[in-house]
Amino acid sequence: MPDPKPTDSPRAAAPRRTRRDGPAAPLTRERIVQTALALVDRAGPQALSMRRLGTALGVDPMAVYHHLPNKEALLDAIVEAVMGGIDLGADRPEDPPEERIMVAARAYREAMLGHGRALPIVLARGPATLVALRPVELLLGILRSAGLTPEQALAGMNAIAAAVRGVAGMAASARPGTHRSDAAALLAALPAEAFPHLREALLGAGDDFERDFEFGIRALARGLLAAAPPER
Repeated sequence: MPDPKPTDSPRAAAPRRTRRDGPAAPLTRERIVQTALALVDRAGPQALSMRRLGTALGVDPMAVYHHLPNKEALLDAIVEAVMGGIDLGADRPEDPPEERIMVAARAYREAMLGHGRALPIVLARGPATLVALRPVELLLGILRSAGLTPEQALAGMNAIAAAVRGVAGMAASARPGTHRSDAAALLAALPAEAFPHLREALLGAGDDFERDFEFGIRALARGLLAAAPPER
């Protein structure tokens, strides 16, 4: 039997890299985190594994551990990347506290909506790095400058953050055009005598998440500011 020709061998048939491919981008912490966040944005937290991350980066998964010690550190870095997207420069210290709270809440919401599928990671872990904690420090400062005690400021910050995350989660998971039809279906199933108030509310239900957000956060802000102890 004649020897196989070089072109018949599997090795010869395999694609080869050429110089036109260019050198691979250097592996850095920032590149790892942004690639991991992109994986989560596309397919959710369940898509994130070190194997898939290594494939997306074009490196051995073990190489990631030279920049981040474990997956827990990677998840914290993802939270940092999301929280780092909050526009802290939008705050105007000369504005009334209520407006400053609203600006901070809107900036937080926009950062959350920009990475809606990463919300479960943010909710599960919370901010744990200096970069991720900067928005927390800003909101605490706003509440303290309005006269709230440190304990009140911390509780208020947690309440505002929870409200923003809740609204962002609802908006991120909502299917376009279904909110109104879902409300109509629920309305039709509710006995009028047992649920008069819910039926009344559903009659006016719509898809205006912006209106609902503004009403809820502003009401919360006013309640918090009213709780500040009187000046001594």
